[in-house]
Amino acid sequence: MKSLVSFLTLALLTTAGFAGDKQITISAGEKPTMKLKVPDDAEVTASGDKTSIRAKDLRIYVWNIPKAKTIAEVIPTVSEVIKSEFIKFVVEKSGNVVVAQKEGKHLKGRGEEADDNDPGTADVVIFTVGENVFAACVHGEKDEAEKERPAFLKVLESIEAP
Repeated sequence: MKSLVSFLTLALLTTAGFAGDKQITISAGEKPTMKLKVPDDAEVTASGDKTSIRAKDLRIYVWNIPKAKTIAEVIPTVSEVIKSEFIKFVVEKSGNVVVAQKEGKHLKGRGEEADDNDPGTADVVIFTVGENVFAACVHGEKDEAEKERPAFLKVLESIEAP
């Protein structure tokens, strides 16, 4: 009985964690590549290989990197990948993270916002879904990336292949 109550509690907490979210699909090229859950108020815009997800308290940018075959080959060029949003990115910490049941890289660092050159921080996660390699980023002035990190990671944890 105790394990049943624990299971039901965990199930309710898991469901509650995604209450108020909607599922979207991101494509690589013309093919649907991944599904993920984003806040209900999120506006999703795709342009070329970049998808922008903008909600009240969260801005996530996702790039499909079609020429990349591995996460390792993206790491040295990550500042080039995210330059439309964040420039002069210098990695200060890196670690592993699981996205779509595969290991990815979580990079944290400093640089400047591309729109106004204000100093700030960024979190970048490089991951794969199927045979596609992606980079996802949150950033902002001062420690804004750190503030958005829990919601950012929640969205990434929801990723699955279509």
